[in-house]
Amino acid sequence: MESGLRLASGLRLADRYRLVERLGDGGAMEVWRAVDELLDRPVAVKLPAPGGPPRAFQEGVNRAAGLSHAALETVFDSDVTRDASGRLIPYLVTEFLDGETLADRLRRGRLTAPEAASVCGRTAAALAAAHAAGVTHGDLRPGKIMLLGDGVRLVDTGIGGIVRGAPAEVPPAADIRALGAVLAACLPPGTAGELPALAARCLSEDGPSARQVADALTPDDAPLHRVRAGLPATAAPRRTIVLPPPAEPGPRHRRGLRVAAGLLAAAVPAAVAAVLAAAPRAPVAVVPPVRSGALPPATATGRPPAAAPAEPAEPAGTRVRGALGRLRPIVSRGHAAGQIRSDVALDLTNVITNLENDLTADRDVDVGRRIALLHDKIATRRRENALSPGVADELNRVLATIAA
Repeated sequence: MESGLRLASGLRLADRYRLVERLGDGGAMEVWRAVDELLDRPVAVKLPAPGGPPRAFQEGVNRAAGLSHAALETVFDSDVTRDASGRLIPYLVTEFLDGETLADRLRRGRLTAPEAASVCGRTAAALAAAHAAGVTHGDLRPGKIMLLGDGVRLVDTGIGGIVRGAPAEVPPAADIRALGAVLAACLPPGTAGELPALAARCLSEDGPSARQVADALTPDDAPLHRVRAGLPATAAPRRTIVLPPPAEPGPRHRRGLRVAAGLLAAAVPAAVAAVLAAAPRAPVAVVPPVRSGALPPATATGRPPAAAPAEPAEPAGTRVRGALGRLRPIVSRGHAAGQIRSDVALDLTNVITNLENDLTADRDVDVGRRIALLHDKIATRRRENALSPGVADELNRVLATIAA
């Protein structure tokens, strides 16, 4: 084992996650590229540095696992293992993101204004989903924003601050100030107009919410493949950023605000330098069945009306998503009744969510294989007595409707 590492390449965790290689500096975490041998997919395994608070880390992981947003990193699993010295350590398994961090991209130069608005708008949308669920990031910086071919991912939400020793309860306003610093760091020097003003507003004490920032920045997205490659952005329509005005200060505060405005002008470059150095899912609509065998009503002439055009067949993706949407409540009820072990409930929920996300994103998915793997997982957990026979049968009946 390399000096300073808590785990070694080739180690298998939970009899399924095989560590392949240590990734670049994960800051206060040890991060590995691994292979989920059960589902045959790449994953990332993360564990806190020695001396970190394991209980706080696990609580942060539990909060992050309940989040769902296209720009948030997906949590697959979590457990504990022993390091080389025999000490118990928690670890987290997430999706493997093949891209580069915003910090790496900024080392090659600043973004254009449309690119900065696109990246920070998507990041703000991810923060808004997390804040709505009562979860904050706690360590937002360019190194925590991944640029991918198909979008942006905000990583380590819920645990970012914990692994760096920040208080467990970081207020949302701290994330907003960090977002303002990131936006300012992305903009070219001398940029004028609404974006620098928005960055300054985020850095102020009466900053907007993450949702307000997202709504202001997301209308005009820049092509993210150009952001990642450092290519010139295509022309984008001029945006108009509208945010609610801050509360009108009383007379006794106006002089203080004039002083603060001067300090803020100096604070933005300082924040940029520091940065550079360093939901509930929407319900799935299920198409109601069409009753057959009923005769059409007669018209005034006594003849039945002309036949209506045949209803189009229900798309396979809709049927699958409908079935997946019925699985999640079964898992939740089973867990609440003590009929599903906690780690199994989390694992099943993640499998269901991942397949839903793939179908929603219109990715090329081998649905039959994924459903077969889910059947096998249910059977295995039933044999291990981690899943009651009644819940297993109920899950399998829903899965059978997909192949019907």
